[in-house]
Order: sequence, then C-alpha cells, then structure tokens
Amino acid sequence: MTQDRLARISPDQANAAQKRVIDRLGAGRGRIPTPFNIWLHSPRLAEGMEIIGTHIDADSTLTQAESEIAILSTAVHWNAPYVIANHQKHALKAGLGEEVVAAILDRRRPDGLSGRLGVVADAVWDILNGGMVGDVAFVRYDTELGRELIAELLVTIGYFTSVSLAMSLHALAPKA
Repeated sequence: MTQDRLARISPDQANAAQKRVIDRLGAGRGRIPTPFNIWLHSPRLAEGMEIIGTHIDADSTLTQAESEIAILSTAVHWNAPYVIANHQKHALKAGLGEEVVAAILDRRRPDGLSGRLGVVADAVWDILNGGMVGDVAFVRYDTELGRELIAELLVTIGYFTSVSLAMSLHALAPKA
C-alpha cells in the first residue's frame, strides 16, 4: 500500500466550495491538516469537520493533556499507526508521563491519574470499551466533569475516530 491513495486537492485546482474550506483552514489552523485532503472531496462534509476540528484544536474546554488522552486512546482503539505516532508525541509534550502513554499504547487503563485528568481517563476508557456506561459511572462523570466536558470528550473521540479510520483507509504511514 502506498500514500498515493490520498488524492490531495491543491488550492489552485480546488472548486469554489473546496476553496472556502481551504481558506477557513488557513485562517483557523494555518495549514491543511492531512485528513482534510480526504474530506475536501466532499466540501460540505469538510466544512463541518473544519468547525469541529478547529474547535478541538483551539477552543476546547479540555486541557491539552485531557484531549491527548482521548485522542491517543481513540487512535489505539482503531489501530491507526499515523495518528498513534503523531499523538504519542503530543501526549508526552502535553505532560502525560511515559507510564500513562505506555498504558494507553498497551490498551490498559492508565493508573495513578488523579483529579479531573483521572476522571477523564476513566470516562474515555469506558466510552471506547463498549460505550455502555453504567449509572454509577455516569453520575460520577456528570458530577465531576459536567455535561459540557462530557460533550467535548464525545466529540473529540468521534472526530478522532473519523481521523483514525481515514488515515488507515488511505494507508498513510506515520511521519518520520
């Protein structure tokens, strides 16, 4: 498998709808993130993904460490080497310890996390491991995280599920 599955759309070859998304990406992110080369083939879809992705990247109520637990756990769940390699680096940079990152990579619930970060890690684990969260756990997440943060976690996991699947389907190798 090779990287030629990506079929990039260059800005000078883009149609009007694609150019609008490219312009928004430039304004919000300063670049065209790799998954958008996939989504730009459906400009309306790419518009929605741009709004969500830019929110996750710049406006989320999750801390960087919380976000990286969700992203890396999602990438591991979907066996997405490109996303795993990229976000393993981001997770370490965000302050997650080597042992936390190693646990996620080994498909284990990270131990020893306290406070909100620990609750986020538990919620991500529960969501990705069956999606059926019992009443006791839900009350804990609702009480300790609140509905806004729960919504942020769900959207981050959903968005990075799409990223992970897209990158794997298009056979993108991790960046060196």
